[in-house]
Amino acid sequence: MKQPSIEIDRKEKTVTIVMPLEKPRPSRSTGKTRVIATTGGLKTSTESYARRPVCFTANVFFYPARPLNPDEDGQQSAAGESVQGSITQRRGRRRNRPTADEPTEP
Repeated sequence: MKQPSIEIDRKEKTVTIVMPLEKPRPSRSTGKTRVIATTGGLKTSTESYARRPVCFTANVFFYPARPLNPDEDGQQSAAGESVQGSITQRRGRRRNRPTADEPTEP
């Protein structure tokens, strides 16, 4: 199998990542997406930028029209088990902070 690689075109100011296309498979984390190409983690290329080696990582995936093996609720189970959980809000965490482009209130 061909190794993932990148090409930097300084004239066009683009970076192209080339990876072999794989047979669709469930993602390892949740299985909700189908992975069709991946670098398999961080890779170091033969290209350089500012005299430094260039590292890259990429994943190409799609969301299937319907789960492959849904359980009774229509939810995809992880590793054959149903997991229940709740959403909790962290204390002291600020939300809706203004960005550098947005003015702050006086």
